[in-house]
Amino acid sequence: MASEDNVQTQLKDRLNNDHFHIATVMNALDKMFAAFPDEDIDWNAVSDMLSYLQEYPDTVHHPLEDQLFDRVLDKGLTPAERELVHTNLAQHAEIISATLRLDQDVNQILNDTVVPIGKVLEDFERYIELQRTHMRNENTHLFPLAQRLLTEEDWRDVEAEYASHVDPMFALKQGKFASLFEYITEG
Repeated sequence: MASEDNVQTQLKDRLNNDHFHIATVMNALDKMFAAFPDEDIDWNAVSDMLSYLQEYPDTVHHPLEDQLFDRVLDKGLTPAERELVHTNLAQHAEIISATLRLDQDVNQILNDTVVPIGKVLEDFERYIELQRTHMRNENTHLFPLAQRLLTEEDWRDVEAEYASHVDPMFALKQGKFASLFEYITEG
């Protein structure tokens, strides 16, 4: 049983740390946009943040959760629990799509293409709120559900599949995300 608790704890800690890091990026974006129009938006930094969100949360963190929650769907769920899991899985696709759209908008801004700034800021506001609500639901409802229903083998299989994936900004703090890490954590 210690092994199960250890794998569960490690994976749950990893997911919680990921959420903390995603929230840190959301807070940096929120702070930057809240200061506008008094302060200019650093669109290069925004682009780097979106690059991070695409490289790690969208391609590692969300698929890891998908694997976990797909296994939960195979357990004896109530209709309400089943709906909650399906909603969460759909939100992952929505978040990934929204990140890509925002990245395209920011790239247009960086290439001096006229983009309605009010619409871009509204889209970012909705995106930030979606991310926060989504993580809150996972922390409050879905992680406890997984903890209650998944077996030791489930936890071990999911952990083994993602063990080699490392957060490029918050764990490695090197490469293209090193300066972004400093920007976010010192800002």
